[in-house]
Amino acid sequence: MNEQQTDFLIVGAGFAGIAAAKKLHSQNCNFLIAEARDRIGGRTLTQTFEGEIVLDLGAKWLGPTQQLVWEWVHQTGAETYSTYNSGRNILSYKGKISHYTGVIPKINALSLLDLGLAMNRLEKLAATVNLQQPWQHPQALHYDAMTLHTWIRQNTWTNAARHLLEIGIQTVFAAESSEISLLFALFYLHSGDSLQTLISIANGAQQTILKEGTQGLLKKVAAPFANRIRLSTPVHKIVQDETGVQAHTSKGIIRARKCILTVPPALMERIRFEPLLPQQKAQLFQRMPMGAAMKCYAIYPSPFWRQQGLSGQVISDEFPVKVTFDVGHTDQDYGKMLVFVEGNDARYFISLPAEKRKEMVLTKLVRFFGKQAASPIVYTDKCWTEEEWTRGCYVGLMPPNTLAHLGQHLRTPFGNIHFAGTETAERWNGYLDGAIRSGYRAAEEAIQAARSNMSS
Repeated sequence: MNEQQTDFLIVGAGFAGIAAAKKLHSQNCNFLIAEARDRIGGRTLTQTFEGEIVLDLGAKWLGPTQQLVWEWVHQTGAETYSTYNSGRNILSYKGKISHYTGVIPKINALSLLDLGLAMNRLEKLAATVNLQQPWQHPQALHYDAMTLHTWIRQNTWTNAARHLLEIGIQTVFAAESSEISLLFALFYLHSGDSLQTLISIANGAQQTILKEGTQGLLKKVAAPFANRIRLSTPVHKIVQDETGVQAHTSKGIIRARKCILTVPPALMERIRFEPLLPQQKAQLFQRMPMGAAMKCYAIYPSPFWRQQGLSGQVISDEFPVKVTFDVGHTDQDYGKMLVFVEGNDARYFISLPAEKRKEMVLTKLVRFFGKQAASPIVYTDKCWTEEEWTRGCYVGLMPPNTLAHLGQHLRTPFGNIHFAGTETAERWNGYLDGAIRSGYRAAEEAIQAARSNMSS
């Protein structure tokens, strides 16, 4: 059997794994990366259609306070452009279409006040949660025992406000509000600055797009150590003792002093650990299912909706098109309409035949933008619940009675194994910046632990 020896083994070549590798490489450490897929990128996937149309089928946007990912952009000279955000947005609610500008749709005054008060209350609560130790909040057990859905029901009075808030939550978490605990939701919102930041384009999480895609950025960062990446090499067993780890892969054994695991919590059970993972860490991983997200793209010769004074942004209560964005560049560029389908909608939608999905999306786009929307030059969709090595997006979620009781075990090393991945990030949890932060942190932990072992 083929055997390889290294000092540090990184499992996973997404943003967290490549960040860990970048840190190790900068300190002249000896390392290897084992990646299950036949590509690097993890939950990012950039593909080119018609020879020149670049689309991100996975993670896409950069926000202004995501400092570490911006460092990568500047270091690599990657080109960016701003998400189109001019003109009138569309609200489709109860069969009626109306237009508005800004982030919040113009519903009736009472519902608008209700929505504003609920969002403000939620953001103030989120700001009280400590990002390093959310389980230490005085109300941690109480907040973690209820779902975000329960809180929304208790803190809104109008159906319109409740419905719009639910759509916003579905967009942020790729899940239903009934699937996640209030404590986890508060932590997540605070981790990404605020709910307002997470749903906004201007000064928000959807502000900037990479011309060559997010996976393109990662390839540039990984280029200096590309020869250390082993693709199509899933790790199925990790054996460890006091001297190090043995990672059993589809292509042989990799021996290392330290291991950095960047696998999503929901997929940890696919790795057999000897000795077993500590029971509390195992229980935590078992309770962190992935969200469900689909991206649907309709590409046109030009962004014709801009000529109508429309932004390309839709908020709708009509399945399957709940949220859309114009992600094209200039007026002379292709029209790139991005449709999100998330949560239970995504779980159902992906079960339909591909042609049926296309028909349903285009029918709604015609309703919102007119007959020109019926004939895209490219239509494609991507469902991340079908990805073998992800099984969902955007992030591992925490249902009730998880974060308060088990959250402190998420980042804790297990012997010679250290844990990274965007789920382990304190800042920008669930985003590219959080993944980078987690990779840097785990690499530093592993380096310090290795030095400590050598000196003892």
